[in-house]
Amino acid sequence: MGQGKVLMILLAMVAGFGVALHFFTQIIAPPPTENQGVASFDVSRPRAPSEARKLKNPFMRSPEILEEGDALYHGQGGCYACHGDTGKGDGEAGELLAGGPPPRDLTNPSFQMLRTDGEIFWSIKNGVDRTGMYANVPRIISEEEAWKIVHYIRSIRDKS
Repeated sequence: MGQGKVLMILLAMVAGFGVALHFFTQIIAPPPTENQGVASFDVSRPRAPSEARKLKNPFMRSPEILEEGDALYHGQGGCYACHGDTGKGDGEAGELLAGGPPPRDLTNPSFQMLRTDGEIFWSIKNGVDRTGMYANVPRIISEEEAWKIVHYIRSIRDKS
């Protein structure tokens, strides 16, 4: 085998290793972003039980439902306190969550794509273990109001 072929094989091996290393570090173990703590959760890992995926929103998306969801998110539901006015997880109360993951960035396209309405609803209703996300239904809002917030959360991505 000539030196040229050996050099090409070595270059191909180095390039292949570089691609594999990039894939591992960026997709399997992505670096933490500015808004993630060491204990943050991976958006690809569901927090709700599998049966929550099957839950369907009883409300059709409409301007009125989005307006009600927005008012609940920024008002009675208090979501904005941790998730921020725009849903990026930068709310003032969220900064006080020491030792746990920061509030979810609800505008994250991966989160929006991977989580069903039922899973988002389940998290609002029941809270999420090992996070600052507490159960909101029925203590703070009704199930119907939680579903309207789900529609609003979906609309946040549309704006981002």
